[in-house]
Amino acid sequence: MRRLLLLLIVLSTTACAPLLPDATQRYEAWRRSSDAEALDDYERMLARAGVGGVVPMSALLRSNRRWRMCGPEFLLPPREHAGGIVPTLRLVAQLERMGIVEGGNVRSGYRSAEVNQCAGGSTRSRHLRNNALDFDLADDTRTEVLCDFWRKQGPSLHMGLGFYTPTRIHIDTAGHRTWGTDYRRGTSLCVRPQDRTGSPASGRLP
Repeated sequence: MRRLLLLLIVLSTTACAPLLPDATQRYEAWRRSSDAEALDDYERMLARAGVGGVVPMSALLRSNRRWRMCGPEFLLPPREHAGGIVPTLRLVAQLERMGIVEGGNVRSGYRSAEVNQCAGGSTRSRHLRNNALDFDLADDTRTEVLCDFWRKQGPSLHMGLGFYTPTRIHIDTAGHRTWGTDYRRGTSLCVRPQDRTGSPASGRLP
């Protein structure tokens, strides 16, 4: 009987507890407190470049995976770096059409120097220039298709592709290169065993 009473108390307490805001609610709260004019300018620039809506703004402006420790969760890039994301979004649009990535699964876009340092990014990270996006893939079945795209079209698109895990990836347009879990070319999932040299990725800029 006592156990039943305790269970009822716990359930009633849980039911009355306020739900924590989800990512969309957090973004809307941030948006209301941000520089509306600067945010509108950024959205208009993306639309003029033909990449508006490729990634939802609530995902595009996520700063990093560790935002609870390395906040804020959302960051608007400064004007001097605003256009840096355009070629990467054009690349992402191609990958979306192929069903490889989903715009809503971006986990990191632009980072300030302070956020980047806290998040463990390179001092030369392309996130600092608003040129990189980190994604979560739905599963690891897309890896070979992604790597085939990187091999064939990556050079002309200056595509950088990094794998933190088989489903956590980095994409930028700062040069055709790849790396894996130790930030070296040899551990990239796109490097075939016979091609593994153990050499560093050329100019890694995660």
